[in-house]
Amino acid sequence: MKTFKQSLLTACLFLGAAQTAMATCLPEKIYLTRHAEKLIEQGNRDPDLSAKGQARAKRIAEMFENIKVDHLLATPYKRTQQTLMPLGKAKNLEITEYDPRKGREFVEQLKNDYCKQTLVVSGHSNTVPNMLQALGIMFEVKVGGYTFKHQPSIILSEEEFGQLFAVSFNQGKPVLEVLSSNG
Repeated sequence: MKTFKQSLLTACLFLGAAQTAMATCLPEKIYLTRHAEKLIEQGNRDPDLSAKGQARAKRIAEMFENIKVDHLLATPYKRTQQTLMPLGKAKNLEITEYDPRKGREFVEQLKNDYCKQTLVVSGHSNTVPNMLQALGIMFEVKVGGYTFKHQPSIILSEEEFGQLFAVSFNQGKPVLEVLSSNG
């Protein structure tokens, strides 16, 4: 009976360790960008990229020239898809669509389904900040020997297109680096 209990305990510990290992296998890096500049067309809710936006999309592709990318993800809107098309062509990758209304669920899917992979996600001025929050980005401020953690409010205006947010994970905690796709 003692051997059975020891075997059962060992099996439970092994399963617990396996579950923990599976739960901690996160993406290598998640790059989040707002779509590039779009055409301003009265009444058109799904405009194409402008010439300036197309140039930015090419610059984004160039930024990843020497970076391994495993997956491209964009909302169903033309502007997010077109932002990643030059990168998709350069890396021979298809763009997977996601529902921008399911931000937190989508972030959990990214964290759970893309173990050790590099992702580039194109979103919108309202969805990219929400995804960064859902990823748990925190700033630490040290004052007088005390450490305060603060989740920042990230706001992208309708005129901001140049930020590329790179999120990596260090011991399960997100680390943010902000890059620029401005020329």
